[in-house]
This record gives sequence, C-alpha cells and structure tokens, in this order.
Amino acid sequence: MKYIFGPVPSRRLGLSLGVDLLPPKTCNMNCIYCELGPGKGTVCDIREYTPLSDIQAEIRHVCLEEPRDFDCLTFTASGEPTLYSRLGELILFARDVCGGRPIVVLTNAGLVHRKDVRDALAQADFVLPSLDAVTGAVFRRINRPDPCIKLNDVIKGLVLLRQKMKGRMWLEILLVQGINDSDQEIMALKKALAVIGPDRVQLNTVVRPPAEAFAKPVARRRMEEIKDMLGENAEIIVDYSRKLREGAPLMLESEILDMLRRRPLSIQDMKKLFGGYRGIDELLARLMDNGVIARKRMGNQDFYCMFHDSPIDMAAAS
Repeated sequence: MKYIFGPVPSRRLGLSLGVDLLPPKTCNMNCIYCELGPGKGTVCDIREYTPLSDIQAEIRHVCLEEPRDFDCLTFTASGEPTLYSRLGELILFARDVCGGRPIVVLTNAGLVHRKDVRDALAQADFVLPSLDAVTGAVFRRINRPDPCIKLNDVIKGLVLLRQKMKGRMWLEILLVQGINDSDQEIMALKKALAVIGPDRVQLNTVVRPPAEAFAKPVARRRMEEIKDMLGENAEIIVDYSRKLREGAPLMLESEILDMLRRRPLSIQDMKKLFGGYRGIDELLARLMDNGVIARKRMGNQDFYCMFHDSPIDMAAAS
C-alpha cells in the first residue's frame, strides 16, 4: 500500500484506516506543534497531487478484495488533505465500497472559506477541523499559515460548513503552554465556537515530539479549567491507548515503517498495535542501528520516528 496506512489507534475514532493524499509535508500551515517536523514552506495550490485512480484502487483493495478490520476510513495527509482537488470524489467512492463505515476527514480548516472545499467536506460523516486561536497574533504564532489564509475567512468558512453538512463536526483545539492557553484567548475562542456550533469541542495538547522545541504541553489541571470555561460540549481527548480494541492485526515491518513515516509512535503504542509480534524491541533496535528510525524523548516517554536525514531503504531495513 502506497497511500493506505494502518489501521492506527486514534484517540477519537478507535481503529482508523488512513488514506494519505499528499506528498510529505504538503501543507498550507507550518504549525509549531506538528509531529511531522518543521516544514520547508507552505503551499495553497489545490490540485490532484496523486492520481485519483491509484488511491481508489487501494481503497477498493482494503475494503473489498482483502478487507481489513477497522472502524472508520480517515482522509488525512502528510499535510492538509483539502489541498487534494478530488477529495469529494474520493469521499463518495469510499462511501460506496467501505460497507457503511464512517468516512472521516481531518483538516486544519485553512481552506473552508472556499465553496468547493466545503462541498467536498460536507459529504463526509465526520469532519474534524482544527481551530487553535481566533486572535490574529496568536493564530499566526501557533499555526504559521500561508499568506493565502485569513483568520476571519477560516471562522466564516467553518460557520458555513456547519450549516451545510449533515454529518458531525468535532472541532479540535490544540493547546500549547504560554501560547494559546490564556483566559483571554479561551474566552475569544468560546465566542467563536458559539457562532460555529460544532457538535463537540475537543481539547488536545502536545503529546508527541513537536516541530519546535518551545511548543510545550499544557498541564492536565489547566486543561480541566479550560474545558469548564468552554462549556458542556467541550471534552479533553483521552489517551488513545485506552480506546484501542483488542486484536489489532499484526503488521509487517514495512507497515511499521510506513506508519512511522507519517507519525511518531511510543513503545507503548507499538506494543499495543503489534502485541503479537515478540520481536518488536529487537526490530526497533535494528532499525535504529541502520539509521532508518530515531528515538526522541518527550515528557516521560520515548517516541520513535523516521530518521529524516536518511533515505528510507526498505531493502536494507529488511
């Protein structure tokens, strides 16, 4: 699989089978907390970055030809999935072949001011947009958007999307210590959320190695205070390992590398996902020795990620 990865454990969605639509770090923002690392630049070009037929073939394969066990199909990207010009067609295709499983789209909401983007997103069962700040200076500091993105357009676009879509909107706010967690910023967010009207407001913080070392997590106690400030439909996203179902299928080494290329995983994540694979510790040690992956410390946990300065040589890593 070149575009399909997982299923991976999601704190919100159970076992999510991901569809990666874009080349790595193709994004219209360069968020300070991004687990993919710092970007080399931002883009706003909406186009068919990957052949539609190739992605459809892989979706058909995992849903019909050799079905995998998963809870939902999630359109995501190593960047921003709404930059893919044929997203709407893919959502409809996935709905036809995936046996009624929910279709989910993750988005930073930078392009929801565009009608074509809203039309595509409105066909999903769940849209999970982000809105980390609603004051200009904080928005620019935490999300570092492309000049094509205007904060007022983002908020207006989310309002229009919520009015149009028949599915559910779970809006995420990722909180970074000392950046967007002040009472002033939270109250401004509360006013904007009252206008947007998402079904849920989900509070997250930095849990994986971020693009910038100064992006620090917000303490649990402060998260609770912010949840109370935002009202009854706000919730703190729990550790996804608690939601992981038993019996996740055993992955091959190539799939482990494919997952690490998209997101860091802790050793706890690994052992939950690949619990039947007794050699996981030895495998990780060998991949580190070969310079394929690296280990980084975040809080009191070690995370594994791709060693970005080295090309991925699947043959050497086998």
